[in-house]
Amino acid sequence: MNPLSDGPSPGACALTPIESLVDRDNLPLYLALKELASELGLSVFLVGGPVRDWLLGLRSRDLDFVVEGDAAALARTLADRVGGRVTSYSKFGTATVALGSGHLDLVTARREVYPFPGSLPEVEPSNLADDLARRDFTINAMALHLEGGDPMASLVDPLGGQEDLRLGRIRTIHSQSFQHDPTRLFRALKYEQRLGFGLEEGTGKQFQAAVAGKYCDTVSGDRIRRELEKSLEEKDPAKPILRALETGLLASVFPALVHGEQVGRLAAATLDGEFEVSDPISWIVALAYPLSTGEAEGLIGRLNMPGGWARAVREAVRLRHLEPALNGPGMASSELNRKLGDFDIRTVAVAARITGQPEVARNLERFLEEYGSTRPVLNGNDLLEMGVPPGPAVGRALASLRDLRIDRKINTEEEEREWVRGMVSSKNYWTPRAT
Repeated sequence: MNPLSDGPSPGACALTPIESLVDRDNLPLYLALKELASELGLSVFLVGGPVRDWLLGLRSRDLDFVVEGDAAALARTLADRVGGRVTSYSKFGTATVALGSGHLDLVTARREVYPFPGSLPEVEPSNLADDLARRDFTINAMALHLEGGDPMASLVDPLGGQEDLRLGRIRTIHSQSFQHDPTRLFRALKYEQRLGFGLEEGTGKQFQAAVAGKYCDTVSGDRIRRELEKSLEEKDPAKPILRALETGLLASVFPALVHGEQVGRLAAATLDGEFEVSDPISWIVALAYPLSTGEAEGLIGRLNMPGGWARAVREAVRLRHLEPALNGPGMASSELNRKLGDFDIRTVAVAARITGQPEVARNLERFLEEYGSTRPVLNGNDLLEMGVPPGPAVGRALASLRDLRIDRKINTEEEEREWVRGMVSSKNYWTPRAT
């Protein structure tokens, strides 16, 4: 049931708004919170995304509550009552209570002031109206009272979020929203693409002005990266990323991020079932693939990338630079292994789908098909027992054995042993010998 289109049915009115959202993991916490708030006489509201999703007929896994009072104190009392765990962040007046696989987030109703564009806000306790007014978009600035019986009657919507949901538009709460917090630019595109909405006309103009004015320059790389990561964790991450490229948002963060062909090719491969992307790193490879080495290092620095992201960026660029050496038919499998063997297999798999060179793609696919099925039977200890001296000779011999296996010049363990015996006899520990 979608309350926006159908209105609440008689059966739905009998449910509290939160009960229609809560899953089994969170239900014990919800029931205990409701009871405790009633005992203490506190006004507690479900806010933000869960309210938006309920109005759209969607379920929401995460439940966020605003407390007109001390959220951290309420969270501690709740955790004590249910035997849960509490984590508090006193600077922002927030707390999380966890019990088993469930969790609830509580925040003290607050007012926010941004000392300068892009800064983290200064906060002070306030009321629900001020708390809703500090949020990013009208569709995320609605609340439902915890004690409400009729969901629609208890809906708090001072900024017109319900109407914006009906109209399918993303609208900022005030004209300085993107200037105060430029990370909202990424969120605008994320919600636009997730919900199939459009930017409201005034919000669209604010967006364009923020991109042209390079508002993201005021925001740290860590904050930009976290928003990018959230976009990459969407069900269809290609959509917000392609929009961020199309609108110039990514280029406003880092000027070299202007190429969308590789992201588009990866998206097409996922849509037709040819390729499954299991984590954000694959999209990072596609974004970084067209960059130069210097641009790659600049991007890593701008976003303060952690090790996994930085490796993916560097590997993507290094592999693209290898394309001329991979763009030929009839390459020996061992040669492919020598060129590609030290790459993360995920990088090679993505590159096979985003390169514009058909012969390169075929060679990458050949490498992927043969990878892992061509390792020698013998290991380093076996080679030492057969007389190969300790040290680099063992690694060279194993690499040679694998090349021979890949090229099908050796096919059995006995043939491996015969080759090793010949190598030890001739004291040639690294040059493959034809058999």
